[in-house]
Amino acid sequence: MMSPSRFKAVALMAIVFLLGAIVGASLGTTIVSRKFAAPHEMAGKPGKAKFVDRLNARLHLSPQQTAQLKGILDETHQQFGALHESVKPQFESIRNRTRDRIREQLTDSQRPEFEAMVREDDACRAKKRMQHP
Repeated sequence: MMSPSRFKAVALMAIVFLLGAIVGASLGTTIVSRKFAAPHEMAGKPGKAKFVDRLNARLHLSPQQTAQLKGILDETHQQFGALHESVKPQFESIRNRTRDRIREQLTDSQRPEFEAMVREDDACRAKKRMQHP
């Protein structure tokens, strides 16, 4: 039988592992969608122009095809943005529930430092959103 303090330590490690897995999965999904399906940089001129140039070099597109493909890429980027916004509340809900569960495992002296970590993580996430609107 485990002592209560050992049980708390094991439970906290499991929660931290679970939180890491959730964050890793969400980052993996974000990276894959950006890399393979109209990434943010593709919507900006350099990335999109580079992709269109690559298509043109290999497929010898007509000017009309080039214009149509640019429109398709813009539309696709908007669709992925809308999808991201639609699932964003679910990610927030999971993140908040996880934080609440972690708080339950912490002592009164540990909670202020955890809250500082939460604020740092939120600030980092907000900064990334500002860089990739």
